[in-house]
Amino acid sequence: MTPRMTSRLMAAGACIFVGMAGTASAEDALHEVYFHDLARTRLGNMTIVQTNPETEILVFSGGELALEGGNLIVIARHARIDGDTVIRSFTQAKFQKPGRPNQAARGVDGMKEGGAGGNGAPGGSGIAGDDGAAAGKLVLRIGEISAKGRLIVDLSGQGGGKGQNGGQGGDGGNGRNGRARVCGGNEPQNGGDGGDGGNGGIGGQGGQGGRGGNGGIVVYSDAMAPLLASKYFVVKTAAGNPGAGGDPGEAGNPGNGGLGGAGVTGCGGAGTDGVAGGRAAGAQPGQAGSPGSSGTAIGEQAQ
Repeated sequence: MTPRMTSRLMAAGACIFVGMAGTASAEDALHEVYFHDLARTRLGNMTIVQTNPETEILVFSGGELALEGGNLIVIARHARIDGDTVIRSFTQAKFQKPGRPNQAARGVDGMKEGGAGGNGAPGGSGIAGDDGAAAGKLVLRIGEISAKGRLIVDLSGQGGGKGQNGGQGGDGGNGRNGRARVCGGNEPQNGGDGGDGGNGGIGGQGGQGGRGGNGGIVVYSDAMAPLLASKYFVVKTAAGNPGAGGDPGEAGNPGNGGLGGAGVTGCGGAGTDGVAGGRAAGAQPGQAGSPGSSGTAIGEQAQ
């Protein structure tokens, strides 16, 4: 090899080294910006995360972001996943419908001496639970991305709320006291029996659970497809769970039995006390709500 050829090869090697160093320094020169910092600003139901394509790299450094039904657009030419980062549609299902119907009407007391008390009225049915909200839309337009952690997107619909509990049945009416013994004449030989107490009314049926919300829509760029296959990018767009039915209401309190009529010594004994009422059983919980519809995930082809 001649000295001239050797010098040319050395010069070419130096150029290759300089070119590689220039590429590495260009990557190192990208300024790191963090997803959670850029996602703090929300306008209405929309959050937009966008980086400078020439100077910045978007870093998913871990943590969780709840959209609460809103939409999110992420635009970045360069991105990196350093830690498990969760983007979810909702933090929790709808709350249970509060309160319960007022207690049902009380049974009437015995109308005459020794009369039985009336039964309490059935409890009112609970109100249906609130429907879960639909999840929003997430768009990930990312040019190139590397991953050491996972990006987990859960755009499931919101769970429906539990139905309201049923109302308490009405209390049973009290039995009337028996008629006292009166000596002489054609009166009964003993005091009159007391009236039985009325039964407490059956509790009301629980309200139906709310419908689950619909799953959201996830649109992702072609660069995300390899991460999806390797489970570094996880997507869920399930239907929201149906709300549970409300609990059945309690039965009303039983009415008291009336006292037997008083006897008179040497003339006749006392009447028998009336029996207290019972509690009507068989109240039913509400039916569960219906589930929402599943969402979808769509991969965009590179232009």
